[in-house]
Amino acid sequence: MIIYNKAIGDFINDCESNNIHNEIANNLRIHQIVINNESEQRSWQNSLPEMANILNDNAINKEIDCAIEYKFNASRNRIDFIVYGKKDENKCLMIFELKQWSSVQESTRDWSVLVNTHHGFVEDKLHPSFQALQYKNRFDDMNKYCQETPVLIKSAAYLHNMDKGYRDFLMNVIKFPFIEKSPTFFKGESHIIRQFICNYINQKDHGLLYNIDASLTSPSTELRHLLSNALKGKDFWTYDDEQAISVATILDCVRKSSRDNVRRTIIIKGAPGTGKSIVAINALGKILNEKFNAIYCTQNSAPRNYFSETLIGHSWDKTRLKELFCTPNNFVRKSEKEYHCILADEAHRLIKWKGGIGISKDINILDRLFNASLVNVFFVDEDQAVTIYDYGKIDNIKSCATKYNAQIIYNEDLHLTSQFRCWGGEQYINFIKSLLGYNNSFAKWIVDQKYDFKIFDDPNEMRNQISLKNKLYGKSRLVAGYTHDWVSKNDMQKWDFNLENNFKAQWNFNNVKSWIHDEASENSIGCIHTCQGIDMQYCGVIIGKDMRYENNKIIFDRNFNAKTDKSSGISFATTPEALAHSLIRNTYNVLLTRGMRGTYIYCEDKKLSEYLKSLISLE
Repeated sequence: MIIYNKAIGDFINDCESNNIHNEIANNLRIHQIVINNESEQRSWQNSLPEMANILNDNAINKEIDCAIEYKFNASRNRIDFIVYGKKDENKCLMIFELKQWSSVQESTRDWSVLVNTHHGFVEDKLHPSFQALQYKNRFDDMNKYCQETPVLIKSAAYLHNMDKGYRDFLMNVIKFPFIEKSPTFFKGESHIIRQFICNYINQKDHGLLYNIDASLTSPSTELRHLLSNALKGKDFWTYDDEQAISVATILDCVRKSSRDNVRRTIIIKGAPGTGKSIVAINALGKILNEKFNAIYCTQNSAPRNYFSETLIGHSWDKTRLKELFCTPNNFVRKSEKEYHCILADEAHRLIKWKGGIGISKDINILDRLFNASLVNVFFVDEDQAVTIYDYGKIDNIKSCATKYNAQIIYNEDLHLTSQFRCWGGEQYINFIKSLLGYNNSFAKWIVDQKYDFKIFDDPNEMRNQISLKNKLYGKSRLVAGYTHDWVSKNDMQKWDFNLENNFKAQWNFNNVKSWIHDEASENSIGCIHTCQGIDMQYCGVIIGKDMRYENNKIIFDRNFNAKTDKSSGISFATTPEALAHSLIRNTYNVLLTRGMRGTYIYCEDKKLSEYLKSLISLE
């Protein structure tokens, strides 16, 4: 999203008129982006004139363009300053992370330094060159235009208040190897930055940033390579700041706990698609690479099977993968502190007790997980809890941590907010949250060529479109809320779904592979338990009559829950009405946020269908 974009000459004039901070603030408000605090505006007033002084030189072509506070569509991260153009027809975009820091200290956390903030506190902050490099990687790895054109992306940091005496520390390639790709510049190095720019840009190319901004998101590397590299301790793919901080915090805690034998509990929050699994797999790989004993677990079989089957035949065998990806039941018989770290993905789905051979009913699975590890990491989104048995609530995790005298690490830095799954970005997720009533806001969906969102009147038409998308992109499936009885479970000649226009289908059943990898699953309907925790290219959602539109509002009705649903507890008489409504809402929250490229919807309730159509706007 382009917030401020002008020729360098105009930018210099805006700085000289001392109005640059007001213009940026107004532009952010127009785009409905919240300005974090007063320090952000102070940074514009202090840092941007420094960039203007660098660019106000005869060596710089004043027709070249610059941009300020560029925002990625799928992330809250914004780039401080961009210069873009071309040299000898070679397109280039240069990223600068600007900091007002005057001093730093060494941090124990990877990719980070300790900084005195304006509040007077010493805090861990990501190295600014690392931040800039992550933005560069986002363009290189995720932007289709940058991949196909191609565009040279360069990144750097400029610490205009920091003396060059800190150069040896901040430019230490052993501690900060990314410096070789993304340098740091210091106070008094204006001429070096100027030459850095002139090496790559001397002509304008005004449409470059607009083409990049309009481009689709397109990961440049196959998932199996990314997963395999992560488990070998290499970077998975680009992080945003929140993900990088989360991985670094996990590593730091594992190292500390291995030395002082103190238990630590890390709670990482994140909505669907914010990269909880990305953080978990990256952390797992880096921990293993440092020769610590770590394991990934999740209650849901879908992500475990998905990761395992993606990696089989790619330098990994089934035995080793079974050791890395397990169910929480695995820890019932484990010894105390057997693992340095257990990473519990989709932790909101943890069940207090899960029966099994030799497992007594007084066993608390969460308690056993704490017992088995020095460091426990819980990836949580309570809005994705979908059964009455889901026990991994933050309060329960904290209570168990207190029992084991574990230090609890839980703060805003460990709250993942960027949207990595859905090409509709924050806008689509906010639309779904508003639609389902998680907040009091009212949001419409503005038709966006980057994300395919449609309401279908005919379920056959939606199925045909999903089938077409599956042929084009793969991993495109139909899913539904659990309102249809599973009558085909014992009689494969029967249909679970009998909808209008002679639409017939069955629930997914006994897949040979994980549901998303099984070709036969294209003709079946996935439920919440099959698809939670996995990504699809396109997701077609059948919304049953447990979600309807009546009296100008959406209601959730437990009376339409399937009689064969014994796993959610929604229809149990002992389940409070408010909890039942919450579980239905959470179910559709998960289903409506699976599709990366698009989400299609068919509503059994026609009034709901018409209401959803009214929320779609062209502008």
